[in-house]
Amino acid sequence: LGIKKRTGENILDTGNEVKAILDEAIPTLPPTTRYAITNDQSVDVINMVTNLENNIISGLILVVGVLLFFLGVRNSSFVGISIPMSMFLSFIILSALGITMNMIVLFSLILSLGMLVDNAIVVVENIYRYLEEGYVRFEAAKKGTGEVAVPIIAGTFTTIAAFAPMIFWPGIVGQFMSYLPKTLIITLASSLFVGLVINPVICALFMTVEGQEAEAKLTPKGKKILYGVIGFILLLFLASSFITWTMLIILGVIFWAVNKYALEPVGRWWQRDGLNKVIAKYENTLVWSLNHRLAVVGISAVVLALSIVVLRAFNPGTEFFPEDIPPRDVYVQVETPIGSDVEYTKTIIEEVQERVKNLPNLVDVHSVLATSGASITADPGSGGGGNTPNKGTVALNFVDFQEREGDVFEAMEFLRNHMSDNIVGAKVTVEQPPNGPPTGKPVNLEISGSDMDQLSILSGEILSILEEDSVFAKMDGLESNLPEARPEIRVDVDREKAALYELSTNVIGMTIRQAINGVEASKFRDGKEEYDIIVRLNDEYRDDLSTLGDLTIPHEGNQIPLSEVATWEVKDGLGGINHKDSERVITISADVRSGYQANAVLAEVQGVLSNYLDDMPSGYDYSWTGQQQEQDESFEFLGIAFLIAVFLIAFILVSQFNSIAKPIIILSSVVMSMAGVFYGLVTFQMAFGLMAFLGIISLAGIVVNNAIVLIDYVDILRSRDGLSLRDALVQGGKVRFRPVILTAITTTLGLVPLAIGFNIDFIVLVNTPIEFFGNLGSYVYMGGEQATWWGPMAIAVIVGLLFATALTLILVPVLYSLIERSRRGLNKVMFGKEEPGIIKDQSDLNGNGTSQKPEPVTA
Repeated sequence: LGIKKRTGENILDTGNEVKAILDEAIPTLPPTTRYAITNDQSVDVINMVTNLENNIISGLILVVGVLLFFLGVRNSSFVGISIPMSMFLSFIILSALGITMNMIVLFSLILSLGMLVDNAIVVVENIYRYLEEGYVRFEAAKKGTGEVAVPIIAGTFTTIAAFAPMIFWPGIVGQFMSYLPKTLIITLASSLFVGLVINPVICALFMTVEGQEAEAKLTPKGKKILYGVIGFILLLFLASSFITWTMLIILGVIFWAVNKYALEPVGRWWQRDGLNKVIAKYENTLVWSLNHRLAVVGISAVVLALSIVVLRAFNPGTEFFPEDIPPRDVYVQVETPIGSDVEYTKTIIEEVQERVKNLPNLVDVHSVLATSGASITADPGSGGGGNTPNKGTVALNFVDFQEREGDVFEAMEFLRNHMSDNIVGAKVTVEQPPNGPPTGKPVNLEISGSDMDQLSILSGEILSILEEDSVFAKMDGLESNLPEARPEIRVDVDREKAALYELSTNVIGMTIRQAINGVEASKFRDGKEEYDIIVRLNDEYRDDLSTLGDLTIPHEGNQIPLSEVATWEVKDGLGGINHKDSERVITISADVRSGYQANAVLAEVQGVLSNYLDDMPSGYDYSWTGQQQEQDESFEFLGIAFLIAVFLIAFILVSQFNSIAKPIIILSSVVMSMAGVFYGLVTFQMAFGLMAFLGIISLAGIVVNNAIVLIDYVDILRSRDGLSLRDALVQGGKVRFRPVILTAITTTLGLVPLAIGFNIDFIVLVNTPIEFFGNLGSYVYMGGEQATWWGPMAIAVIVGLLFATALTLILVPVLYSLIERSRRGLNKVMFGKEEPGIIKDQSDLNGNGTSQKPEPVTA
């Protein structure tokens, strides 16, 4: 019994209601009745959501931990509060827009997790700096927020601009992936609101630094606000049934102890000594880089060029969607010769079941004889198609990933090797559900023309060429969709004789159809049920072809024998004719075996068939469709989306800085981030696919934020404090070092659990810790479907961001200095005078790289 939910319904609710009905119905069935729920997509959804939720919690713990390390408990709480507040606001907006929780939305939340705190980090860190300078809390909050408001607004909008073009992603893949940009735009906008409105208010009420404890005493109003915020967060946790009061208290004690005796002492040392030493090392490196600008630019160019060379030399390949996701369900398709009855097909199915029942990690094995054209691989329980007693499917359901011993792909390869050629009297193929949206087979060739007989010959020759080539061993399920020939009674009407009797071919055809297939004479009603009454010849006459001659055709009171006007014979006829764009078409398709990349196998197939396809008869054409077509269209769109994103980012930067040079400097970090992605793909041997492409586009918006904040602060130091360009670059780099590093680390750590596939079931841990520690291997494990699916994008973002951040702190100041020097030199040549503020040579510098005396500020 196949059950399919209606469009728009919640699959979890549907699954729960079906199981409730089963619980009521099973006791009423005979005691020997056995039932099994198979291909339950609600279980897949629950596992997927649970894994992603746990990844969110893992990332959140890492993010909060690094905030505690860098900022201390009180200040990190000011930043950390932005995460639940931004998430809560995002959920409200998502719900209002009718966007429900799904795999794409949850991953988008993971991707945004580290970015949610970026704005808050910059605001809180800047307010804290003003407090250290002696300002009172209100003034510090006002000045600190105002100073960074414009750059973080610009930074957020550049990130949004990177994702915005993806909203218009066309096709079925676009429908599947469109939730990614929508969710990220909503969460980033929410974090901007929290960072500019909520965080400054909280800092103005509660933030302190050492030596200002007197001001730290909360007013009654401040206490009410603090208790209200804490109470609201606790209510959210308790209302969601995520945690109990007991576990909340236990976790609170654990958190206090870890922070008191581990994070706080180490963090205090880091904030007082360790960070200052790192900043001092960075200052020396920056000064050296400013003194050797051309060398730094040259090294950066070499690093970028080398990344392209390395990618080509150690090319990990390309893919569309990740291909090595271990499936939970595997299907063995069985097809017996045309004309086989159900009983014969059943014996083959039973033989297959007997061979697979001892495979490891199996939960259940069941079969479907597709007598109504059913297909449990694509649409469980759906009908459609004609009567197909010669086809059937054996479905294998495996245990969840963390409980498996061995590889499902090895089991699939075992099945292919022990069934495809060893089941006599049947064609057997092994398949798995497609990864991602339905895009067609990896190898999908369509040949089109006007004559089906010629198309049949062409498809047969193509299949023969592939079967004789070595590439055949890399494919599975190579087939043509040419409908199988079906035996049919072909009646040839003698039109001259029929005209003498005044009989039309329509009348003759209807008479034969009524005799063999029957005609509805009436309906029979039994209560609410209604049955058709069909009148036709008895079975003994319908099954005997010789009796057709005795069939008579009524005409004006006379009965004319069919044998007088027609002859007939049994022949093989086409089972159907497929059309595309008004052309008759046959499709040759195949899957790619595990261990091989689909794009590489397709390229090999195209090479094998290139000469044959080029020499096809006139009037016949071919096209590569399926997954390859979707991949080409998606990659083409993403390439355009990337260019549009860069243009939008550049437009925002030009509007902010009123300059062309500064946006070019900032966008250099985007280019360098791509070098990091290339090195990451080669290092981890991850194919360049859709997920890595999305990672590059995401980086385009993420990496510019730090450069914006850095350059904006350098401009402030030059215009407000009168520092020279060199002084402003060094001082700006030192001041912005902590927020730049912190935002990069938080974004990275938010994605680390997904990138490395580290999974902890926190829901079981906080609610049933005894069960958790008793079955640790089931609740703490590495890998999984989600890590395989989203890992390439997470790694692309992590490696690219770390690479770009390291270079942003060095390359951006160097380029700023180099371009500014060139601009001033150009002005001197064109206008005959040198702008004030230029440092002429190394002798104008002190040992620490700063100028000996303040220089005039240039416009």
